[in-house]
Amino acid sequence: MENMGTNDKTREKKAGNRVLKAGIGYTIGNYLLKGLSFFTIPIFTRLLTTQDYGKYNVFLSYENIIFVLIGFAIHSSYKNARYRYGLASEGAEKGKDYHSYVSTTICLVLCSTAGWLLAVNIFGDAIENFLQLDKVCLNLLVLYAFGNAVMTCYNTDAGIDYRYQKFIKVSGINAILNILLSLFLIVFVFQKDKYIGRILGSTIAIVVVAVNIIIEFWKREKPCKDLSLLKWGVKYSIPIIPHGLSQIVLNQFDRIMIMKMGTDENAGIYSFAYNIYAIVQVTANSLDSVWGPWFYQKRKDNDLFSIRKYSGYYASYMALFSSAIIFMAPEIVKILASENYWDAIYSVIPIVAGGYFAFLYTIPSCVEYYYGKTQYIASGTIMAAIVNIILNFVFIKKYGYIAAAYTTLAAYFLYFLLHYLIAIKVEGKILFSNKVMLGCSAGIFSAVILGNVLIDHIILRILVVLLLCGAGLIHEEKTLGILKRFWRSNR
Repeated sequence: MENMGTNDKTREKKAGNRVLKAGIGYTIGNYLLKGLSFFTIPIFTRLLTTQDYGKYNVFLSYENIIFVLIGFAIHSSYKNARYRYGLASEGAEKGKDYHSYVSTTICLVLCSTAGWLLAVNIFGDAIENFLQLDKVCLNLLVLYAFGNAVMTCYNTDAGIDYRYQKFIKVSGINAILNILLSLFLIVFVFQKDKYIGRILGSTIAIVVVAVNIIIEFWKREKPCKDLSLLKWGVKYSIPIIPHGLSQIVLNQFDRIMIMKMGTDENAGIYSFAYNIYAIVQVTANSLDSVWGPWFYQKRKDNDLFSIRKYSGYYASYMALFSSAIIFMAPEIVKILASENYWDAIYSVIPIVAGGYFAFLYTIPSCVEYYYGKTQYIASGTIMAAIVNIILNFVFIKKYGYIAAAYTTLAAYFLYFLLHYLIAIKVEGKILFSNKVMLGCSAGIFSAVILGNVLIDHIILRILVVLLLCGAGLIHEEKTLGILKRFWRSNR
């Protein structure tokens, strides 16, 4: 019995190290990938006018909407499908296992893309007038969304088994191709309408990567003939579509409204501010790739103590990290862009704070996904998105585009709060610490206020950042010792 207990502890330690290594690997890999983008931001902001930069980012905003529709949000079903269907190597029926399911979902994405391309070319004139994009850009929009949908499926699939190396490889190829093709097209081909060169370079890169992903999926396992698997997946994912669209409204629609109610230049400056928000987003997405599968396993094992404990650490460390970004935002903006973009400083602080609450939502939302209550997920996000649209309409008109950053912060806080309450309803009890969640929320709002007060005092802001980092590191090493464990596991 003693040996059995020791073996269980050994297996648990190995599993923990695997999760830890994957989490750090995803984060480092994503930073390296984002570093490529950050390195090229000063180049693109100098090659593109603020108008061109605004048009490209509005194109991306539309793409994020079409991506959800083209992909049916089918990737959201993968975690559940992994436990529902299992693998052939685990005894599941070959042709009806998880890998067959994934291959079949790709067929759905391909059929959807063909339908969208047909619609765009038949009803092109009406869509052109509504979106203010020409027919070439509309076709590129659909193709880019297709590539994004396939890549999201691939990254979700890789994340389930903590295969962060595959994610880094595919995303790295896409990022490098995107940058090189865009620079070539902007400098040598589209010297007048440079935003088209940026759009075309991005689209070609992601489509090339997507085609290779599809080949890899179908080599691993052919699509299944039993459509009952796909019917389940569509039924699970359909309610996620309005949720995904509402997320886009929260994350992107402010830029579209600024362009409609203001100018392309304002949209470009405001869009640039989201490059700093991306620091928080990349970190959150990296960790969520590991947090989601870990939560599923712990909830399946009914290990509620670990969920409560580590969700508290997770929320707290991300709050410290986001606060540090808020205090260093003015310097980050000045390093990354020319003086034409420096007005973005006043938008960055609330946008980064909103990004923290976008991250915080991922903690309670795991409960909704675990139980398959996707209709609840959609309702909470739709309510937050409606509030965001109303606030944007009122305050952008009255106070200008900077107001959109604060309305987005308010909407994201509501977004987290609604999903937290929904998670309690679905679970039937509170899995997470109310005290920690309240403390983190108060801390972020305090950082927004203090960040604005100290916006012209760089020395004081640096001292605050050093204090935050020091306190976080000391607490982490006393409670978790992640850095020490990671160092030991790689020796």
